[in-house]
Amino acid sequence: MQTLYSDLATARLELNLPKPEWAAELSRQTITPAVWFAKLFPTQTNQFGCPLLEMRQSSCDGFSRVTPISLNIDFFAAMLGGDPDLHHSVVYFEPEMQFYYFEPVQTIYLPTTPEKLQNYYRAMILRCAQELGGEADKLNLFVEFRSDKNAKAVVNRAKSVLAVGPDFFSATSPHHRVKGSELFERVARVMVDQMLEQRPDSILTVTQAYNVFCKLSHQRNLGQLKRSMFKHMMSDLVKDAYGVCLRNDVPDSENHQQQGWRGLNVVEAEALTAG
Repeated sequence: MQTLYSDLATARLELNLPKPEWAAELSRQTITPAVWFAKLFPTQTNQFGCPLLEMRQSSCDGFSRVTPISLNIDFFAAMLGGDPDLHHSVVYFEPEMQFYYFEPVQTIYLPTTPEKLQNYYRAMILRCAQELGGEADKLNLFVEFRSDKNAKAVVNRAKSVLAVGPDFFSATSPHHRVKGSELFERVARVMVDQMLEQRPDSILTVTQAYNVFCKLSHQRNLGQLKRSMFKHMMSDLVKDAYGVCLRNDVPDSENHQQQGWRGLNVVEAEALTAG
């Protein structure tokens, strides 16, 4: 803590955090901007520290005023991530360089923009200024901290603080997002696990498998996956599940050699389109 002295008043820099309930009752702790944010986002405070650096100026007649003078950028970047206990969540998906927020009604992640996150940050700063008492100086809260410069700095830092990797939206992840490429793999996994069976005298061409897959994707409004991408994905899944490798000498219905798998059959035969 640093204290500045003058003939008439003192000024000191403070990192204010909420006191325990018993201590707060004894001291009648004033709610400063830092304390306001720390109480609202305790998890982020514990991880990234005090939200704001503040200066307290006290005059000889007992008057005291608290002025927030600097932001803890890491804290406010983490604040954008929301409160998981309230089903609020924002992540930065690094493979696509895209922010996503969790929509609790649909229970799915939807894309959002840096500009919308900047608006949320500015709204929280303004809410703090409106709810504080008269002891806190609100000029920096209302003007400086809500500037485009600071809002952009917070959201830019959030790209690292809220970053998640490819596994966050993988086909085996519990997290779901709208129209993600991993949705196709989830359909393919269902097809491999529930619609295929091993039969020594059966064959399954890539064309047959792809036609069935397209029907399943259409039923789920996923659009169409390129055949080349499907073949690569399906080859790995079939090999893992049945130990059968993709071959280039599998005959189709007209005895023409195609790529496919020997010893596999589609259980739902009526769904199979000849190829």
